[in-house]
Amino acid sequence: MKIRQHQGRREFLRFAIGASFCSPLLASADGETVPEGHGVRLQAVARAHPGNMKITELQAYAVKRAIFVKVAAEDGTTGWGEAGHSGGLLVAQLVNREIAPLLKGWNIFDGDPAWSRMYFQVDELGPSGLAAQAIAGVDCALWDLRGKLLGLPVWKLLGGSYRRQIPLYGSFSRAKGENEYMTSTECARQAASLVEEGFRAIKVRLGIREENVDPSPDPAIPVVREIRSAVGDAIALFVDANNGYTPSQAIRVGKALSETYGVSLFEEPVAAYQYPSLAKVADALDIPVAAGEHEYSKWQFRDLILEGNVDVLNPDVSKLAGLTEAMKVSALADTFDLPISVHNARPTLLTAAHLHFVCASRMAKGYHEHPGSKRLAELWQFFENPLDVKNGVATVPEAPGLGLIPRESEIRKAALS
Repeated sequence: MKIRQHQGRREFLRFAIGASFCSPLLASADGETVPEGHGVRLQAVARAHPGNMKITELQAYAVKRAIFVKVAAEDGTTGWGEAGHSGGLLVAQLVNREIAPLLKGWNIFDGDPAWSRMYFQVDELGPSGLAAQAIAGVDCALWDLRGKLLGLPVWKLLGGSYRRQIPLYGSFSRAKGENEYMTSTECARQAASLVEEGFRAIKVRLGIREENVDPSPDPAIPVVREIRSAVGDAIALFVDANNGYTPSQAIRVGKALSETYGVSLFEEPVAAYQYPSLAKVADALDIPVAAGEHEYSKWQFRDLILEGNVDVLNPDVSKLAGLTEAMKVSALADTFDLPISVHNARPTLLTAAHLHFVCASRMAKGYHEHPGSKRLAELWQFFENPLDVKNGVATVPEAPGLGLIPRESEIRKAALS
């Protein structure tokens, strides 16, 4: 009986192999027939299958306040991502001059090897900043392209959905630039306008920064007092110190914010990378301490977790070298049982990438940052469709890829040179 089964299996394989190589016509993946000729037929089938598609074009465009990256496949399908916005033309030039030649002809679905090739070829150009921001745009564009080729949203490619409705917090800075700041009253007005948009949680960024450490008078208490008075007690309130305190002052301010004004998250209280100082603050405060927007790799997040002892991780896909690396940080968060709340400063493609990431990350359970509908609204001129953000809640896109349709002609027209 076993001998007959083996003979039957051999006959089936012989028939299948013979059919594929001897048939005068072979159906391609899109239903068209391919002329006789074994090599030609097999190459055509390989090209038609999305999993065998190669990168034919890679181009970054720096526009005012954003950097967009396009990746094209052999069949003309394009994917788009957003790079980190700091550096503008420098980031775009790094993509166009250094990264594009590395990936031309690369298989679109060789994602992790592509990420490694980019990272380890350009790491000497600034892995904690310039290089990571450039890689982020390319990596997110490749995820968008894969989704479009397969007809699937990116969150399905990242592993599936933990949540489809994403609660957001509205975020703003008291810093106006050029060492000018909003008054406490202006901050309260800005917070109230975000509440009117529907956000049930608000974050004020104090804009102190390392170069103005421990300012006197300290703005935190007056600003938060006015904001709490304006928005009421039902709104969750977060404070980002923007790295502006020494540990002892951060502890004093953090306790006052929590005990008197019900602030429920204190972000980046001390200088970035001062992990021992960060650990002192986190250990001393009862409210959660968050950090992560200045970490550009899984290795830096490892050190942030082990040495900084933070309570909440704030990854930013546009700084963290893209979705590929972000999912590894998600695994770290899962390993160390730490919640994720993404840092998100741009409303279009970056928000879309973050929504897919939050959807697929188990530890991304709470509120996530959003700049609101007014800040940087001009960037929507570059897209055909908006994201679904209503009453402080975002719905994760169902469309293939990241879910946005860029207006390439408008992006090209506005590109800086």
